[in-house]
Amino acid sequence: MADLKKISNFSDSYSNSLSYYLNQISKIPLLTREEEEDLARKAKNGNVIARERLIRANLRFVVAVAKKYKSRGISLSDLINEGNIGLMKAIEKYDVDRGYHFISYAVWWIKQSILKAICEKSRPIRLPLNRANELVQIERKKREIETKEDESPTSERLANELKMDHGLVRQLMEISRETVSLDTPVYQSSNSASFLGDFITDLKYQSPDDSIESSSLSDAINGILDTLTEKEREIIVLRFGLNGNKAMSLKEIGNVYKLTKERIRQIEKKALVRMRHNTRSVKLRNFVEA
Repeated sequence: MADLKKISNFSDSYSNSLSYYLNQISKIPLLTREEEEDLARKAKNGNVIARERLIRANLRFVVAVAKKYKSRGISLSDLINEGNIGLMKAIEKYDVDRGYHFISYAVWWIKQSILKAICEKSRPIRLPLNRANELVQIERKKREIETKEDESPTSERLANELKMDHGLVRQLMEISRETVSLDTPVYQSSNSASFLGDFITDLKYQSPDDSIESSSLSDAINGILDTLTEKEREIIVLRFGLNGNKAMSLKEIGNVYKLTKERIRQIEKKALVRMRHNTRSVKLRNFVEA
């Protein structure tokens, strides 16, 4: 805990001057890829010196991210401190053996830490970040429907389209009606303003762990699909909505191939049996059982 406080308040060391801090971290040498990997392994094994060196070498990147969120109700030095906490979280989670650059992984954690602080500290309405994300989803979908159909959708329709719990949607819509919308100012000054929508995580942007795992899982699935015939592969992809396709019923697929629903079922069953007994399915099973 003491170490966390020391590093997260690194910008207050030696001087309260932010410019002094920025000047000091600019002098910290960048790491080579080999040095980075070596320090990351040592830090993972509890080496405090390696951990601190890895942190310090990446402080300038935290500043670069923090600067994008200036003028939003929190001082730049506080944003940097929050980003530094995200940087430390990234070091805890980072797995060097996955083969990607540390800072590419860490940026997501830095942003999340900063966004969480902005959501919690700079606006009067206290919503957890995940609930704020859900509220923004609801409002965006509501606006989309209102624009297309010139009428306001019911909470039930929104829940169905967003695949969210109806009770939760109704509750969040009530909060929205009473207190908040995407255009609710969360910080305002004479020459600038920031709104709730500015601070919500991009819902299409996965965490680095999720993104890499999804990519690996996709590769494993496609590796198995490649062992099927062309028609079997296409039918499995359409049936289960793989590779970004919408899942289709047996009848819908039958219409595509001009085959009966029963014939599509037979092809699907045969393909699934082949997939299940394929040696590559061992790799896929690792994801299911993880």
